[in-house]
Amino acid sequence: MYSKTKKPTLFIEKNVRTFDIQPTALKMKLIKRVVVALFVLVLAFFAFYLWSSGSSSSQKLQLIHRPLETTASNDSTIKIMTYNVGYLSGMTNNSANWKDEAISANNYKKLINLLDSINPDLISFQEIDYHSKRSDWIDLHDSLESSYYPWSVKAINWDNNYVPFPYWPPRVHFGRILSGQSIMSKWKLADPTREVLQKVESNPFYYNAYYLDRLLVSAKVEHPVRPFLLMNVHTEAFDTLTRNEQLGSIYQTFKTECKDQPVIIAGDFNASPESEEPGLQLFLRDSTIGCVALHPDQPNYYTFSSGNPAERIDYIFYTKKDFVEWDGHVATEFGEISDHLPVIARLKFKN
Repeated sequence: MYSKTKKPTLFIEKNVRTFDIQPTALKMKLIKRVVVALFVLVLAFFAFYLWSSGSSSSQKLQLIHRPLETTASNDSTIKIMTYNVGYLSGMTNNSANWKDEAISANNYKKLINLLDSINPDLISFQEIDYHSKRSDWIDLHDSLESSYYPWSVKAINWDNNYVPFPYWPPRVHFGRILSGQSIMSKWKLADPTREVLQKVESNPFYYNAYYLDRLLVSAKVEHPVRPFLLMNVHTEAFDTLTRNEQLGSIYQTFKTECKDQPVIIAGDFNASPESEEPGLQLFLRDSTIGCVALHPDQPNYYTFSSGNPAERIDYIFYTKKDFVEWDGHVATEFGEISDHLPVIARLKFKN
């Protein structure tokens, strides 16, 4: 009786143990697979971040000279233009609608035709692409410099293997970016400098990893009448505090340099006179500094945005002791090549 009653009991217990262990093992296998998958995903994301936020250009500043014949005058006049060219994107700048190859190609042709007719001696460019997917790989600097300007300075401020912006959909991501600020001149350039301006401290590290540097780029222009310093600036657009700190530093540099030589500073200041921002007011309220085409009562006064101009944020400032403004204007004929309009002036050395 004992053996007959025990055997089925043991058989049942054995079956119960097998039933309990099997789902636990399956759960552990599933958990391990999930952990491994998550690890691989995190590792892939980290690898992508390191690659995409990395740069491929070792030269952040270049002085370039090509032996070209020029039509620059040898008298005391200077024809200068500043233009945030907005990577030839027109009003689609920084939006998910920018990706249209015809936009870059048509705006490039229009820009070339306008520069042919205006023929500036000096150009201060911002947001000019050197080799970027977003502008269909058009190297605007190389194209203009090799055809029109024997001397140029190329200053890189944005160099990422892949920029995942605009965020959605992925097909419109900027991708490879190589962009910056350029100075182009029909006269000899010398002693170029590239100063990285203060970054926005409140931005997270991963944001700054994909964000452009704001620069102050300078070069000495060997004008036949008298050498002078040309500064090209592009300040912070989205953080007011940082922008004003940048402009305060730029103003101090400007005042230091103008003690020894004539100085012109041109570019995108990203601040309007109406805003009363203290950084810009340092320039506007300084009686020793002139500003080109600063006439609010004139119809063509605003530079941004080009589709419906309502703000003045692009400027050419100069030292009054050295230059006088012959004429200056906002060039509305450039239309929507960029979301900015350029400022063009003829300055003349004082006797």
